[in-house]
Amino acid sequence: MTDQIDKLNEYVNEYYKCGLDNPVRLNELLQKITGILFYLETLRSEVHDEFQDVIFKLTEKGKSVARAQNEAHVLHPEMYKLRRIMDAGYRISDAIRTNISFIKHEMNLTQ
Repeated sequence: MTDQIDKLNEYVNEYYKCGLDNPVRLNELLQKITGILFYLETLRSEVHDEFQDVIFKLTEKGKSVARAQNEAHVLHPEMYKLRRIMDAGYRISDAIRTNISFIKHEMNLTQ
């Protein structure tokens, strides 16, 4: 998981350095970022199942749902980390798509 998050961070940094005059590179970055997000989505799904299992077991033992969620977050800190990083990754991919659309629009105006 950490390797994929590091790669995602690297691609996001490349996006920030990439100029709007390079739609090919933007498209490559979009492809790489969405691929990593798909992989992280599978991990998040697995972690979510484990997270929910902890909550279920703790509530069966009589703990409140709020308390069970707090304990589940302690046992699975990657749940929060994945959610926050992936949300940001999806926003970045949306921004890249917007930039690509803008470039295509500008190219069509000049033709």
